[in-house]
Amino acid sequence: MNFFVINAKSMTQAEKARLYLARSGIKSVVMRTPGRSGCTFSLKIFGEKGTVCPLLSRVGISCDIPR
Repeated sequence: MNFFVINAKSMTQAEKARLYLARSGIKSVVMRTPGRSGCTFSLKIFGEKGTVCPLLSRVGISCDIPR
């Protein structure tokens, strides 16, 4: 199964994205990602980026947040 990872601005944003995708039938997992300025949160999404990113953009979440 294909997957990709996007960064979220916060745990809240990652969890909202996960719940939104779950309602759309797309599996995803919130992950803590260690970084230089502490932990950040990422979303591992099981699906095609071309399908998922337009869905997330409807709720104000970008797939292009830099790591």
